[in-house]
Amino acid sequence: MQLSDPVRFWQHESEYSGSQACKACHQDIYSSQSLSNHARSLRRAGLVPELASSLPFSRFDRVSGFTLTLSDNSRGAIRLEAADAEESSGAVLEWAFGSGTKGITPIGRTNASGWVESRLTWYESLGAIDFTTGASKYDPQNAVEGLGRGLTTEEVVECFGCHTTGYDGHSPAPSADEMGIRCERCHGPGRTHVEAAMNGESVDGSIFNPIALSGFQQAQMCGACHGNPPRDNDFDALALLEQTPHSVRFPSQRIVLSRCFNETFGELACTRCHDPHHDVADEAASFDESCLSCHDTAVRENGTVCPVASANCASCHMPTERVMRHSLFSDHWIRVVR
Repeated sequence: MQLSDPVRFWQHESEYSGSQACKACHQDIYSSQSLSNHARSLRRAGLVPELASSLPFSRFDRVSGFTLTLSDNSRGAIRLEAADAEESSGAVLEWAFGSGTKGITPIGRTNASGWVESRLTWYESLGAIDFTTGASKYDPQNAVEGLGRGLTTEEVVECFGCHTTGYDGHSPAPSADEMGIRCERCHGPGRTHVEAAMNGESVDGSIFNPIALSGFQQAQMCGACHGNPPRDNDFDALALLEQTPHSVRFPSQRIVLSRCFNETFGELACTRCHDPHHDVADEAASFDESCLSCHDTAVRENGTVCPVASANCASCHMPTERVMRHSLFSDHWIRVVR
């Protein structure tokens, strides 16, 4: 069955083969990508070490008046209960969204089979569980609402759509091997490619490589989950991004505000600084190399040179912002911050 993704840049027609099929020929890339945050963006909740090691957990919610309790339900999932002296309700949290770089939020089904996003989240900055970001916007009126934000089926499909590979919304759960962002999410369905390679046939045109995309096209492709970027003539959307601090959460949107992006005519693409098969590097030098490849008069005739420093560029020009209670985000609007 041909599945769909939020943004399809690949032109080849194929069915999905699963990331395991890529392993035979691309062992090193497969191994590194399997350990990346992208690959861990969705997991079985009960198997996530950060959550499992925090159980049992209990917290009184002053907003709702319910005590929230997380415990192991012994089936690889996590049991969530909201209770006070008069009523209680529960949910089985099967899925954990988030790699843990910033946080991990479980979702699941209530006793009445409705989908719910847990009111409790594990945060890396705390190394502990606290209330889910945005939970303060909701004022639970009963125990069911006290469990967390209710989700429609469409919202759940959208969640899985960004955190899995090849998920079409027709199955009740994503494939165990394709939870998280895996090979075919970016390269397109690969069964035709795999079969051609195994049969010693030409693989030309049978798989897609995003490295071929321009800067804006890559921002669109990554932006399917990291924020769809407005075009350069959508002035209202661009102005709104500039005026909205919370848009720092969405790097694919913020990058298009940058002169670096707009004046290099497609050269500054996501993959210029980020290798999608690895996690974002912590070393400033890895980003400095990309910055200095342009900001050097010996390399580019109009390359301006920073008068303040020649290293650790991102610390000044891409500062981190706290736009969520326990999480910092690097601002991809590259500029002289005043």
